[in-house]
This record gives sequence, structure tokens and C-alpha cells, in this order.
Amino acid sequence: MRIKKVLNQNAVIVSTDNGEEKIAIGKGIGFNRKKNDLLAAQSVERLFVLEPENQQRFLNLLKQIDEKFFFSAEHIINHAETVLMEKLNEHLIIALTDHIAFSAENILHGIIVKNKLLSEIEVLYPEEFSIAQWAVGYLNDELGIPYGYDEAGYIAIHLHSARVGQTDNQKSIREVTIISDIICLIENELSLNLHTDNMSLNYSRLANHLRLLLQRFKRNQYAVLDEDILKIVKQKYQESYEISKKIRVLLLKTYHLSITKEELGYLAIHIERLRFSTNQK
Repeated sequence: MRIKKVLNQNAVIVSTDNGEEKIAIGKGIGFNRKKNDLLAAQSVERLFVLEPENQQRFLNLLKQIDEKFFFSAEHIINHAETVLMEKLNEHLIIALTDHIAFSAENILHGIIVKNKLLSEIEVLYPEEFSIAQWAVGYLNDELGIPYGYDEAGYIAIHLHSARVGQTDNQKSIREVTIISDIICLIENELSLNLHTDNMSLNYSRLANHLRLLLQRFKRNQYAVLDEDILKIVKQKYQESYEISKKIRVLLLKTYHLSITKEELGYLAIHIERLRFSTNQK
């Protein structure tokens, strides 16, 4: 491959054999290089395509931050791809580098940003969260910056978004936020705390059910519940069904999501399980 532009000593834009432009990353690959120099494939650690606007964003990022954050992000991505045995979206290198650099700046200025969605992220994205916990330990050792436990949640969101092909985190954050709001409503209605150790199994079941509900909504694949069963749920679990109707109002007013009566029935069954579990304890 041939160099078209040197971004810095560790990043260059290259032209591949088929004429495609890509960004090549590797320690020292741009040092003392110039346009049209040949670049050996074995010196490249990562090769990816970015649209012109993202190329400029990437270049600005490299100019503004210490390169140690970039290579730390690169190491985390390599580890994640090895563990997950899949390639992650190429935009992750920009988002993750930017994030860990910004977080480091906050930490060094004594600004600690609490992750209010941490519990939901840990349950909904267990693979990504496990990798993110490893990443926090790695960053602490490698950079000597005390990234906290909350940081694992933010990194996990970046990893999850990259797994599902998103170029930003908005959809992942929206999903987790919706689930968190529903759980908060249920906790208030039942006067219980689902974030305790003895409620962890119930919490996990509910969070995953809500995630599947949102996925079904996105795919227009709604749950099926026999009409006779639905009538029994309404009669036998009246309090839980009323709570599920409040959830429907929340989803409609706040997030413009409309769920079916069958989904309400399933929600009522899950809520009733929580009520029963709480009463038993």
C-alpha cells in the first residue's frame, strides 16, 4: 500500500492495491514518511475506512489529545475483539479515544461523573461490561489515572454500540434509559428496591424482559398472549396490571412508544412475580 497523507507519526492515510483510501494505524508508521512512500502491511496494527468528515474529526482528535489515549483505546478494542471473536465498528476507535481522554481530564480536575445507569448496563450487556471492567483496570495500570467503577458502564455502552453497528451511543443509551425509568416506576409503585443483593435475580429477569420487549417493538414482532389468559391476568393480578398500564403511559408520553395489550399482560405477570417474591421475603 502507498501513503497518500501523513496524519502524524502513528497514523497515515493510504491507498490500497484496489485504489481504496484507508487510515492505517501503527506505532511509528508515519515517522520520516512522506506522500507516495510504500508502507509494509506488517507495520500496520489497524486499517479502516472513514468518511471524509470523520477523517477530519479523527485528525483533529489526534492533534488535541495525548497519543497515549489513542493507543490505550486501540489496545482495549483489540482485547474486546479477541474476547468477543468479532470485529467491532471502525468508528469505535474515535469514540473510545475521545471518551477516555475526556474522562481522564475530568478525573484529574476532581470531577467524578456518576453513572446512573450502571446497574442496568451491567445486567443488559454482561459481555461488554466484563470487558469494560478489564479495561478500567488496564487504564489504571497503563496510564496511572484512577478511573472508577462507573467508567466501566460508559465503556460498555461504547462496546455494545460498536457490536451492533452503531456509529454513536444514542440508541444504546436510550434503550438503557427506558428500562431504567420503567424499573424506577415499578420500584415506586411496589415500594421496593430491586438493586439489592437478594433481589438481583428478580431484577435481572425484569431488565432482560424489558430489553426483549423493546427489541420486539423495533422489529414489529409483538408478543402473543391468549385472550382468555389475558382476562385471567387482568382479574387475578389487578394491581400488577394497573402498574403495567402506568408503564404504557410512561412509554407513550416520554418515548412515543405504544405497546400492545398482550405486552401489558406479560408485564403484569412479571410485576406480579416481583410482588409475590417481596411478600414471601
